Amino acid sequence: MERKWRDRKRIRLPAGAYWEVGSVWHVTVAADEGLAGDVVVAVAERCVARGASLELFCLMPDHLHLLVRVGAVGLVEVVGDVKSRTTRGWWAHGGNGALWQRSFHDHGIRGGRDFDETVRYIVENPVKAGLVEDWREYPFTGGALIEEGQ
Repeated sequence: MERKWRDRKRIRLPAGAYWEVGSVWHVTVAADEGLAGDVVVAVAERCVARGASLELFCLMPDHLHLLVRVGAVGLVEVVGDVKSRTTRGWWAHGGNGALWQRSFHDHGIRGGRDFDETVRYIVENPVKAGLVEDWREYPFTGGALIEEGQ
């Protein structure tokens, strides 16, 4: 028997949790391979447009990590906007179908140690995947934390 959409397991917190101004979230969303450079630019632009601070990102071949500080708009809306705009750009370049998975994984950052561990996890992702020897060599990592450190 086919499962109906309303029977899907809900993985989201109550909506208000995603609207706390200044809260920081680690987001992971899976994707089909697309146009990496365009996706990186669009992610940064959409976060700015939605009043969120893009602390850190790492675009892997099949998924995206974001560390986002919520501002004027909730996390779900920011991620939805990023996914929508990047998908439209992908379609404009000949892609078809879904670029991103339907939902995303989120983790609310709970203090300095959690923040530091999450940053380390994100930047080391390309190293663990064998794409580079040092995360600084990976061309699809960036955000405010990287820019501040340069």
